[in-house]
Amino acid sequence: MHRFEGVAVPAEGELVAVQVHGTKVAVTVVEGQVRAVDDECTHQQCSLSDGEVEDGALVCPCHFGRFDLRTGAVLDGPPEHPLHVWKAVVRDGALELER
Repeated sequence: MHRFEGVAVPAEGELVAVQVHGTKVAVTVVEGQVRAVDDECTHQQCSLSDGEVEDGALVCPCHFGRFDLRTGAVLDGPPEHPLHVWKAVVRDGALELER
């Protein structure tokens, strides 16, 4: 488990990025639940934390591929491969992530 003290948990639907041992992770809140996925799109490696959250999906800012934030599954192309989903919680005011 990786604990981030002082990292502001984003507001509902907003995105932030954190680094975990060299891996950039995109973090958001959807329906009150913290969600975290690898920040790199599986299509052309665009930063997903620069994208948008829409209806529980993360939309890539480069080619508008859509990923399910719960499962990492591709909802709409062009990406062909899912994202890795991290276990994410807020405990005692700190963000905790686990691969």
